Parts: sequence; structure tokens; C-alpha cells
Amino acid sequence: GYYLAAALGDAAAGIALDVSKHALKRAARAHPRIGAVVADVWRPIPVGDDRVDVLLNVFAPRNAEEFARVLRPGGSLVVVTPGPGHLSPLVERLGLLSVDEDKDRRLEDALGGRFARFGEETEEIALSLRHDEVGAVVGMGPSAWHTRPEELAAKIDALPDPVPVTASFHITRWTASS
Repeated sequence: GYYLAAALGDAAAGIALDVSKHALKRAARAHPRIGAVVADVWRPIPVGDDRVDVLLNVFAPRNAEEFARVLRPGGSLVVVTPGPGHLSPLVERLGLLSVDEDKDRRLEDALGGRFARFGEETEEIALSLRHDEVGAVVGMGPSAWHTRPEELAAKIDALPDPVPVTASFHITRWTASS
């Protein structure tokens, strides 16, 4: 909801899609013009054909066929994936999953048949996170499913408090191929 709210501008409306009703409640509260729908992106998206001007996909699965179906001609797909230094030094010190070096190629393979890339950039943000915030950040990502909670808590306790962290985002912009 945070990123969708920032992208809405002065008059646009947005729909947040997620499989988590808890995430959607938060998203809907992020902005008065955000609607929220429980939906699995691997199934038909509950939006009509050619209805979306901009589709924002942040750290989420991508269904190129459905994205192409719902985007209007000339519409844009904005994909945000973790950049190469995302969550450093937490990745090393906590044993988190790292960003796949092949991520960009896999993104191109997944979208390239239906979309053409027309822009990209990488943004990095320096953060200073308290231990509880480190736990929350790790809990939002795939490492939460690959780390035993008690081991993770011990590793977090061994970090300085606060700990400097880099958030790195690779942003690509796509348009439907003709």
C-alpha cells in the first residue's frame, strides 16, 4: 500500500492485490483511493481487459499473460526487484538468502515475450534499523521461511543496535509488445 499510495498522484485510484487479507487491510488504509482485493496473481486477475494504465509490481510474482491482458494499450508495467546490495550487511551476518545473480535475465525471460523494457534504474537507501525492525524486515522476505526463529533472534541480538543497512531496489519499466 505504501508504494501504491505514493504512485497514485492527485486523481488516480488503485487496487492492491495480495493473497494476504492482513496485508490488504494495511494497503487499503494507506490511501483513501486504494481498494483491496484478495487475489492470487497466478489465477485470473479480477480486473477487466485493457483497464489498467500502470501496473506496479513490487517484490512480487509476475504473471506476464495476465499483466498484458489487464494493461491498456500504451500502459506501463513497473517492476521493482531487490538490487544487488539489498539488505547488506544483513544478508551476510544473518545468513539470509541473497539476490539471485540471474534475476535480471529471469525477469527478461518471464516478461520479454509480452513486454518490452523501456527504462531501468537502481535506487539505494541507507537505513539505520533497530533490532525489532531488522526482525520485521527479515520476516517480510523469503528468508523468513528458511531460518529457524530462535537462531535468527540470536543472530539479530549479536548485531549492533541500531545496525546500518542498505536497501537496494532495481526498477524496470515495461510496455506491452505489439
